Amino acid sequence: MPEFKWLTAIGQRWARNKYALIGLGLAGILLLVLPGNCSQDTRPPDTGGLLPRESSFQLRLQEELEDILGRIHGVGKVSVLLTLEDEQEVVYAINQEERRRTTLEQDGQSGTRETIEIDRRGQLVIVRSGGSEQPVVIKVIKPRVRGILIVAAGADNLRVRENIINAVQAVLDIPSYRISVQKGK
Repeated sequence: MPEFKWLTAIGQRWARNKYALIGLGLAGILLLVLPGNCSQDTRPPDTGGLLPRESSFQLRLQEELEDILGRIHGVGKVSVLLTLEDEQEVVYAINQEERRRTTLEQDGQSGTRETIEIDRRGQLVIVRSGGSEQPVVIKVIKPRVRGILIVAAGADNLRVRENIINAVQAVLDIPSYRISVQKGK
């Protein structure tokens, strides 16, 4: 049994240092569980400047509505909060190629079978300018407004409330049941 001396030596060392080894094991597990970068980065992610963020569209629309509604006679100080139904959609230009192949087969019993194969391929259209490449945008579809809350100082007057609702309906093309007008302080 001389070949197993090393095994008994390991067992004896384990008995003496088991708490140190358990501590090292727990420290290793703790390092695996902690995130790799413990610093808090509060900067928004870089979108490469290709697309405006949805929140900027939402904030700009809210500010424009506050400005224009505040000019209506009797409204007074106004605050606007709106929610969007979906995100902005960007439609890019694509070079499309389509190939069709039709095969007509006849069997011995006067039956026919027609097989149509369609192969479509598309490639994004890229424009190079000044050393940078950008995809060609056909159109940008703005997000739809889900609902809007308007808090106005003069909203206790029914005529003012009606004017606010009519203005918002005309501008945003949303039904009146999605518009809530409340009296402010």
